[in-house]
Amino acid sequence: MGAPKQKWTHEEEAALRTGVEKYGPGKWRAILRDPSLSLCLASRSNVDLKDKWRNMSVTANGWGSREKARLALKRSKYIAKQSGRQLALSALSNGNMDVVVVTKPLTTVNPYLPSSNTKRSISRLDKLILDAVSTLKEPNGSNKSAIATYIEENQYPPPNFRRMLSSKLKSLVICGKLVKIRQNYMISGSFRPDDDKAPRSEKEEKHVRTLSKNSSKKVVEEVGITVKSEVDAEVSKMRTMNAEEAAKAAAVAVAEAEAAIAAAEQAAHEAAVAEADAEAKEAFAEAAEMALVNSRSC
Repeated sequence: MGAPKQKWTHEEEAALRTGVEKYGPGKWRAILRDPSLSLCLASRSNVDLKDKWRNMSVTANGWGSREKARLALKRSKYIAKQSGRQLALSALSNGNMDVVVVTKPLTTVNPYLPSSNTKRSISRLDKLILDAVSTLKEPNGSNKSAIATYIEENQYPPPNFRRMLSSKLKSLVICGKLVKIRQNYMISGSFRPDDDKAPRSEKEEKHVRTLSKNSSKKVVEEVGITVKSEVDAEVSKMRTMNAEEAAKAAAVAVAEAEAAIAAAEQAAHEAAVAEADAEAKEAFAEAAEMALVNSRSC
């Protein structure tokens, strides 16, 4: 076994900060060779400096290592796409994630980074969901997986937003901003995404909820009228048939109903499988990101 690790002193931490400011993160050998710093850091190795700087960076940002790696990867992609800075590209190619994290405050690049204000993050997620549903404009509505995929590909959501997505979708349905049809979500007829820019009064909120209920009731009534008219038409046809023809028509109707039920069950099953597959892919992607960051930091 090697010698036990010694606790870092304030002088050593100050010397490490000075060296990073002078040479940059990752230049541990240059820091140890610096005449003004080598005496204070004489008992430390390259690995000691790297581990200590990573711990100091995590503590300063207030995030865990997993979340820090996730945010660093997101920010590096954003910088490469938007500004094309050679510094960021070279840092990524060299595997030096600390350069990306420490060079500038993260909040100046990504407007959707997590903050200490949880309510603000949740409110932002509401807007992302509504924007996604209104932009996709699918005729039968968008399911949870499609909404999550669109947000990940086109926005910068809060970390672990998939865990909050189900509860936020339910909340938006309850408050009348979304309408749920089977496993899909659509913008309510009484709500527009721009409506949440100005706060409503209690009277206006009550009016919106009433309109939402009336809109849902109207849809149900229209469906009921359509079904009733079809049934009446079938009954009138059966009255002109003899017993054998009526029995055949009834058998066909039962078969069609069973086929429709089976198709609906199959669609629901496929939606559940797709959602589970998406969650599994998300977990795999997070594990791959962690493995990539750990391999680069070694």
